[in-house]
Amino acid sequence: MPCPKQSLPASHTVVIIGCGPAGASCALRLKDLTSARTPPLRIIVYEGKALDRKSYFNQCLGVLSPPLDKIMERELGIPFPWPIIQRKIEGYIIHSDRNVLNLVGEQAPSYACRRVEFDNYLFQKVKEAGVEVVQARVTDIDFSPDSAMVYSESCNVRADVVIGAFGLDDGMTRVFERSSRYRAPQFLSSVVTKLHPGELAMEGFGNNIHAFLTGSLPLEFGAITPKGNHLSINIAGEKVDAPTMDRFLGLPGVRAALPEPFRRALPELAYSKGKFPTLPAKAPLGEHYIMIGDAAGLNRPFKGKGINSAITTGLRAAEAIAAFGLTRNAFEQYIKGCCELTDDIPYGRLLRTVANRFAKYGLLDGVLEAAKREPALQKAMFNIVSGQETYKNTWKETRNIGLLLRTFLASLRGRWRKRDHSRIPPLD
Repeated sequence: MPCPKQSLPASHTVVIIGCGPAGASCALRLKDLTSARTPPLRIIVYEGKALDRKSYFNQCLGVLSPPLDKIMERELGIPFPWPIIQRKIEGYIIHSDRNVLNLVGEQAPSYACRRVEFDNYLFQKVKEAGVEVVQARVTDIDFSPDSAMVYSESCNVRADVVIGAFGLDDGMTRVFERSSRYRAPQFLSSVVTKLHPGELAMEGFGNNIHAFLTGSLPLEFGAITPKGNHLSINIAGEKVDAPTMDRFLGLPGVRAALPEPFRRALPELAYSKGKFPTLPAKAPLGEHYIMIGDAAGLNRPFKGKGINSAITTGLRAAEAIAAFGLTRNAFEQYIKGCCELTDDIPYGRLLRTVANRFAKYGLLDGVLEAAKREPALQKAMFNIVSGQETYKNTWKETRNIGLLLRTFLASLRGRWRKRDHSRIPPLD
């Protein structure tokens, strides 16, 4: 693709690397807020994937959670993509090693779609808005005191600000870590596969996501998500790999949740691997650059809700630049605008630690049992797994000493029952 003609000096140029949810939302909002200025801000988006072909792999499960529909319509000014929605997610089924809890919330449902369809929808909206798009990978960046030189497979551009919306792409991470103080966020690995059990089996599976918190495998969680004609199955942990997925698929609870045709399809399943952040990046802001989306790591550290976080960070970066210009003050205002995400990080980290410890020591069975009798605990668990409320607000609503004590005692009882049961000799 030919290099777009430069009509403005570098001091009025913003380069966005990546046109996923973070980059697309930033480009759309920035274009809308600055289009009436003279001269208008020049916005260039680099995207190395052929998003319009929808032929690439994306490890994100493509679950669109409230209030994303309102954010897109009110802040981005584009319709929620109802035509690409494959299934309405009505609830969650939580599995520990020896217990199951059905969670159906009163909040608005989530919606499942193919992530590549969602990316292409946003990509087309960016082009329709008149944003300059260069369909090429960025290969390097040189920062100088007054600008940044962006090199790509197609053309090179000098810009005043570079916005990193490239997720956890290894190549772009190395570029920024070489040329700036930026350091990528800590992350979990993820292994994903798909199962196509047939139309009747999909109807019987229902519209619930099955989430597995097990201490029997070295992973943090697993999930089975119904889509249009298939089930997406994913696991996440620090060192998960294909053998871990093999073992996960062999767990009795997983086998019980999957349709009968699963056993015949098992040898044919292909796996894909990815990663997602669990903590903020180091130095996500610097001279002439801002990180948004997964590159910034400002997502929820236990239940990612990555699409919402990506769009939110893209919007806040655009609003800060539009209000304060291409200055350090704008960068700092961007972080302040993301306070709902940053304020939630300590609570999410604590919850992640507690959940991992409880799973490891077999305490979750009792917690799920207690939730069946405690409406407040059940509501809290729905908010945690669905991401429809912040951890901070969930904690404020649930920090009842009596409830916490009853939950802890129930977890201990569940642990003792499991131990006693394990001592019973098998029947001849």
